[in-house]
Amino acid sequence: MQKNKWIPYGTTAALAAWGAFSGGAGAQALQAQPLETVVITSSPHALTQPTLEGAIANAKTIPGGASVVDLDQVREGRQSTWSDSLGLAPGVFIQDRFGSEEARISIRGSALSRTYHSFGTKVMQDGVPINYADGFFDMQTVDPNASRYVEVLRGPNATTYGATTLGGAINFVAPTGYSHAGSVGRAEVGSFGYSKVFGSTAGVAKADANRGPVWDYYVAGSQTGQDGFRDHAQMDSQKILSNFGVRVSRDMESRFYVATVRSRTQLPGYLTKAELESNPSMAASNVSTATAPSSVAGIYAYRVDANRRRDVDAQRVANKTTVRDGDTTYEFAAYAMNYNLWHPIDSIVEQNAKTLGGHVKVTRVLDAHQVSMAYLPSVGSTRGTSKPTNNQGAATGPATSDYDQQSKNDSFFIEDNYKSSERTTWTAALQYDRANRKVSDGLLASNNYDYTFSQWSPRVGVTHALSVTQHVFASISRNFEAPIFGLAGTTTTANQAQSGVTVEFGTRGEGHAGAHQYGWDATYYHVSLANEFLSVCANNACTTSTTTNIPKSLHQGVELGLSHLYDRKVDSRLALLYSDFRFVNNPTAGNNALPGFPPLIVRGEVLYRFGAEVNGKPKTYVGPKFEWVPRQAPMDNANTVYNDAYALLGFKAGQAIDKKWSWFVDGRNLTDKKYAATTNIAANYTTAPGDGRRYYPGDGRSVYLGLEAKFD
Repeated sequence: MQKNKWIPYGTTAALAAWGAFSGGAGAQALQAQPLETVVITSSPHALTQPTLEGAIANAKTIPGGASVVDLDQVREGRQSTWSDSLGLAPGVFIQDRFGSEEARISIRGSALSRTYHSFGTKVMQDGVPINYADGFFDMQTVDPNASRYVEVLRGPNATTYGATTLGGAINFVAPTGYSHAGSVGRAEVGSFGYSKVFGSTAGVAKADANRGPVWDYYVAGSQTGQDGFRDHAQMDSQKILSNFGVRVSRDMESRFYVATVRSRTQLPGYLTKAELESNPSMAASNVSTATAPSSVAGIYAYRVDANRRRDVDAQRVANKTTVRDGDTTYEFAAYAMNYNLWHPIDSIVEQNAKTLGGHVKVTRVLDAHQVSMAYLPSVGSTRGTSKPTNNQGAATGPATSDYDQQSKNDSFFIEDNYKSSERTTWTAALQYDRANRKVSDGLLASNNYDYTFSQWSPRVGVTHALSVTQHVFASISRNFEAPIFGLAGTTTTANQAQSGVTVEFGTRGEGHAGAHQYGWDATYYHVSLANEFLSVCANNACTTSTTTNIPKSLHQGVELGLSHLYDRKVDSRLALLYSDFRFVNNPTAGNNALPGFPPLIVRGEVLYRFGAEVNGKPKTYVGPKFEWVPRQAPMDNANTVYNDAYALLGFKAGQAIDKKWSWFVDGRNLTDKKYAATTNIAANYTTAPGDGRRYYPGDGRSVYLGLEAKFD
């Protein structure tokens, strides 16, 4: 019965869970039993917002690197930064820069040389992008506490969201009134003046969809602050994120999203190697001179409260509407973002960015085929000025640059998942992207440009089920990424889109043997890139960068995630990321390693769980956690200077007192290791050493405490 081969989205999780307890026998039963006999008895859930179980089941059908992070596991310790939430996600390289909301993040070497903010990955909240129209994203606009789980679809495996970039997509998915009715209060405090207070409330206003619309809501807010491990690293942030859904009928739901963010962050700057080793908590020691009208002699630029900071105010509204009509599902989305930036650095940068976008997506089941088509447009405008500074947070003259940056993107994709047998699914997709980047600067004509980039990106993959819970997969795909502003046009060569071909294969699954339960997610990928974006220092202090396109480069690596539970007591998780990124026959760098990435990073934790069960597992946990970078990481294209290897040891303990109350203690870098979490990048630090300020220290020894309460 071909028409029964595709299972509705809400039922796949039930089948996966059934298979996990049935093993190989379950696979045989699945072949013999018609799928229409499966009965769903779970609680109602939002049409517009997939459940955690549904997202996990969907990831298992993707022929490439894909995983889902259950944030309830993360909340057994501190959950403040993106690194807290994604540190154990397979394939994600992420490092806090100075303990605040901003981190350095990369997937498969995306934005490899970008040591602040980021691009190269499509970041979403509830399936709707938070990237600006040119592809840039700011981490301050997301609160991981206000999410139930995170989808991480690496590389071209994010086609379902219209992403063909090297990094793929990260999707933070919030709870709804259906999934998290009730209220949550959470408080965290700890070292370096850190504190965070988070609260949320959710519910369903009407419980019967047969007699009129059903409304549900989820509203969350947080206040976060820190003095910081380093001087001049204070951060203060307030966020409100909410969604409101209306179920018009059993087959139609519309959900509205509203978010507002206020973030104030000081920037402590880079240190020399000697400063890192002697006093890593200090702010950068740069002293301004009187050699230019924009400078005031004798000022420590990174030690003035009003200077060297990044202050953000952002607002976002969105809507997503889902309509089911038999075997066809329609999804409509629209969003608008407003972003204001005050950024006193080498100049006084002021920006206002506005982005509009959305998508129309149609998915239809046709016998053994599930076909999806989507159109995803977006437009954006960034208006800004750059003024000379007195290095004390104030302008000393009129603007030297007054620009209007315009972005326009049109993406279209079609994807077919063909189930050729009960065990094998083939995926074929084709995406077309067209992107325009235009800058008009009324004061600095050399900034002006108008570029258009386009590409067709095909993808073919296969997933085969060895059993109901164990799969192998392989795929070949094409990548595409247009430059963000600040890349395109800044030099004579950084005006090409980055493209490439990705080949990957791997396996994911779970199993059990006696008292052992284990799971794995392993992917090998190989990407041949053309015109990769590479940024390097453009002055002695590395406060500005020059970006070029590399004609050819190679990215390959292994993304591994492992889990093991023994006797329901010893709970271990590990993430290993091996990366080999290289120039290919470059006239200057030859086949050197690309700078900015450690070849190997391993993170993990081992928790011993004991006591009475609460929420399905022993209520008390205690154990070590670690981060290990065993090999040096190159810091320049010439591979003459390297960031040192390091190892960090932590400790975590906590308890679910009952179904309402829980607490944790989270210790980090307990040996007080002095190390650089990330570094700056240059062409050749030996022939052009600059002033030696290249290192961003990681935090010293720290301890965090948390308390959470849940109320019906």
